[in-house]
Amino acid sequence: MKISLPKNIADIIAIINDSGFKAHIVGGCVRDIIIGKTPTDWDITTNASPQVIKSLFPKTVDTGIKHGTVTVIQDGIPVEVTTWRKETGYSDHRHPDSIRPADSLEDDLSRRDFTMNAIAYHPEEGLTDPFGGFKDINNKIIRCVGNPYKRFSEDALRMLRAIRFSAQLDFNIDDYTKEAVAKLSPDLVHVSKERIQAELNRILESQSPARISLLWETGLFRAIFPYIENLPPIWSALAIQFVSSPNQRFVLLALLFHFSFDTHKQEKAEELLTSLKYDNETKRNVTAYLKCLESSGPASPRNIRKTVTEFGVSVTADVYKVRGIINPHENINNDIIKTIFEMSPVELSLSGLDLKNAGYTGKEIKDMLSILSLCVFEKPELNDRQTLLEIVGAISRRIGKEK
Repeated sequence: MKISLPKNIADIIAIINDSGFKAHIVGGCVRDIIIGKTPTDWDITTNASPQVIKSLFPKTVDTGIKHGTVTVIQDGIPVEVTTWRKETGYSDHRHPDSIRPADSLEDDLSRRDFTMNAIAYHPEEGLTDPFGGFKDINNKIIRCVGNPYKRFSEDALRMLRAIRFSAQLDFNIDDYTKEAVAKLSPDLVHVSKERIQAELNRILESQSPARISLLWETGLFRAIFPYIENLPPIWSALAIQFVSSPNQRFVLLALLFHFSFDTHKQEKAEELLTSLKYDNETKRNVTAYLKCLESSGPASPRNIRKTVTEFGVSVTADVYKVRGIINPHENINNDIIKTIFEMSPVELSLSGLDLKNAGYTGKEIKDMLSILSLCVFEKPELNDRQTLLEIVGAISRRIGKEK
């Protein structure tokens, strides 16, 4: 297999090789090329020491020097170059206790997580694939390098990475590998919530987010969504409808919480998102979807205007898309969704200051603005300052008569 390398990568490899050492591209970039994707990151592995690499290139950064990694700046582009290494002892289930240079490329590849990530490429030698990664890629299989129990005991995050790769690549997980995940799933507690969140986000933002069901199949959900014993069946059916949506992660999280909890949905969602170290923006967006899912009514012009005003166009469109899927009798079609995107939030032509000048105070102003908003949601043509003042006067006279 012949691979066309970017100039900066080819130059780094050539400089190392011409200096009497060996250098290969390795890992995810090789996997992506085999799959037919353009790599976003390039990694190089070599038998040259970090000190040698630093002597060969004028500009380097010691990004991971204790792990044998030096970042080479070639043509202004940073590329990680890592010395072949072997790792031993993983007492914290995440990081090796000791690292030492490996004697061969195969030794270096043997420490990697999955066969598809344990392939190296040299411009003259071609692929080095000691664990059958090329075959597994062609068969769309995720399989550990060697014994999966050992691989996952070394680094518990690899279990979640297996599911993330399954979702991103639409690959199946090898049965023995999945069995090991199920047996060792309690070890995920050793992984930081920040790292778990990062992998979860990649699953939710993937082209096959329904593969999140593997969390429940393997038991990993207990360390992520401890209050959700089962993935709601409808969630997987809905998830595919939001692939490539700008708000894919937010809406899928909201739908998970909406269909998993019967009561106190927002509070429980807030608790789970906080436990996973999510930022305030995510919490606000997920909460907005939850509120909209609970408060939106049938797709009448009035309800749509109200919802767009309260939650914005994109949230409204997504929520009515959901309503149309779970309630086919509502007949929410593409024309309705298009109408939502063309709609602007209602801004009353009458302000709180106008009401204050008319003698209203405090809660009276808030209540009157709410009444006027409902009137305009129903009939947009009423949204004229003078007309609204007349409505306020009529309401005031009515209240006066009732008193």
